[in-house]
Amino acid sequence: MNHHMNEESAVPDTITEDSLLLQIRALGHLPSPSSTALRLYALIQSDDVDLHKMAEVIKGDVALTVRLIRLANRPGRTPGRPVASIEEGLMRLGLKTVAGLAVGMSVIDDAVASSAPDDRAYLALCRHSLAAAVLAEWMCDRPEVPASAADLFTCALLARIGQLALLRFYPEPYPVLIRLQQKTHELLDAERQQLGIDHQVITLALLQEWGFPDPLTEAIRISEAEPELRVGTDRGYIMAQILGFAWEAAPALISHRTEEIARHLEHGLALLGQSVLKEELSGMVETLIRRWLEWDSRQHGHEGSAHIASDTDIGDTGQGAAQLLLVGVPTFMRQSWESTFAERGYGVLSVDSWDAVVAQMTNERVGFLILWKDDSCIFGEPEKRLFASWVGEECRAIVVLVPEMNASSAHELLEIGADVVLPCTVSATLLGAQLARLEDKLEVARNLEEERSAHRKLLSELVLTTRKLHLQTLTDPLTGLANRRMAEAFLKRHWSMVERRNISLGCLIIDLDDFKRINDKFGHDAGDAALRAFAAILKENVRQEDLAVRLGGDEFLVVCPLAQVSHLEYLRQRLIEVAHRLKLETGPLSCSIGFAESDRNTMKSPSELLKQADEHLMRLKRSRFGKG
Repeated sequence: MNHHMNEESAVPDTITEDSLLLQIRALGHLPSPSSTALRLYALIQSDDVDLHKMAEVIKGDVALTVRLIRLANRPGRTPGRPVASIEEGLMRLGLKTVAGLAVGMSVIDDAVASSAPDDRAYLALCRHSLAAAVLAEWMCDRPEVPASAADLFTCALLARIGQLALLRFYPEPYPVLIRLQQKTHELLDAERQQLGIDHQVITLALLQEWGFPDPLTEAIRISEAEPELRVGTDRGYIMAQILGFAWEAAPALISHRTEEIARHLEHGLALLGQSVLKEELSGMVETLIRRWLEWDSRQHGHEGSAHIASDTDIGDTGQGAAQLLLVGVPTFMRQSWESTFAERGYGVLSVDSWDAVVAQMTNERVGFLILWKDDSCIFGEPEKRLFASWVGEECRAIVVLVPEMNASSAHELLEIGADVVLPCTVSATLLGAQLARLEDKLEVARNLEEERSAHRKLLSELVLTTRKLHLQTLTDPLTGLANRRMAEAFLKRHWSMVERRNISLGCLIIDLDDFKRINDKFGHDAGDAALRAFAAILKENVRQEDLAVRLGGDEFLVVCPLAQVSHLEYLRQRLIEVAHRLKLETGPLSCSIGFAESDRNTMKSPSELLKQADEHLMRLKRSRFGKG
């Protein structure tokens, strides 16, 4: 029998995943942290990191600055006077905590900011990740757990960034896929079968690209395995168990379902070998809900410093009505403008400070920033950076009102991105006319964005069709299992890990016994039904990380990364027993299975692994049926 793979095959390593990752990246669908966050993460891993270098980087990011100060002053933190500087915040929270927070939160911020208002699945996933982070942090906030709360918060935030990419890349089929597959390991399998790539491949590739520590990446990988594969006592497995618990419990926390949260807490603590009294659970649940409300309101910009100036609810101003964000505009002036703005269909949101503006950065309905610049409001570097971030939005406009009009100051404001500079004494009528003129400009920008969005959607649909056709070349049409070509790429990829990291790789080679008799006696349709039935057995009984392959005819292969002889023997017996219980018109299926485990000292290639499994299969068949 010739089961050996062709080592000179032209199939590239990770043929499907690599090509898809390139296409997802080309379309701009991969989440990414801010440059500030990446600089912080690089600093924290260097030998000469110090507090002042970290503080200088953070001061360049207004949103991160505000978030850090608020987090450092969060109720329940170390008592003392309120933190007022970046340096104090870093000392109170810890450099590592802040760096991890910056990476995780900037990815979520970027995801939320890049989503359309109707991207419910996308925004729900961002919220789910944040809730999981709150739960993971809480679980680690106890001395018995050998894992950093900061590490787990960041891991939980980033664990599903691959799903964010797939939601962008496959906007039509992927939300349905998520709803149909409730368990993570089943979702990964369905993604590979239907899309040719799974979200974990994307997540791990991005984390590696960003320099994320290997132990944390490995914990994320383990956390998405089947529950029985997460069991272990070392730090990585404990982190994985916490991440798995946090992801499963997050929906209950988001919806404030107290009884369900309590059940999850009991289960999560039990995984860590801890018990809790019933009367203690209610206090834990209250603490978690309080923490979640704090994070959830901060993420959605409900800061309390912003208020709606108009008596009309902004939600009733019409589907397409833009909002005006007034910054520092005196009450008497705002009131005199309200009727004019209302007649033109605008909603009005008013804030008093630059800090409050940060909370509105992701509010996509805000079309105009109207800044009242009196003598006490001088642009410093933080204000200029925030100003520039609004200027970068093509579908937004900025109007600056100044106490005195002069050419030099107006020129400076226009240079840094203001669309219009007007005197503070401007009438409501003139201001309304200027907004109408700017609205035309924004409408052109919105139309261009809609065209780009339609183009991206068309590209996604074309890519999906191409990927499905490509996937068909890697699967067996009769059984839906991987074919020889995909097996070659899979073996090549995992054999390199055997050589580099000395990890084990196992395989089983399977023959259906007396299959020619089935075809001769019952016909080829019955034979095909038997092959499909056995393929279904393989799909149901191999692990998530294994690859089941139809080599051709009645010959099958299962490749098992990280598997040792004990697991291979268990799987062999399991497949034989389940096949024999099949109720087919052709009778029970009988199969012969040989297996082998990699040995880096004696094997130089995956074909030698397959050869050893093949020899084991031949010995078993001879002992059962004799030479003939």
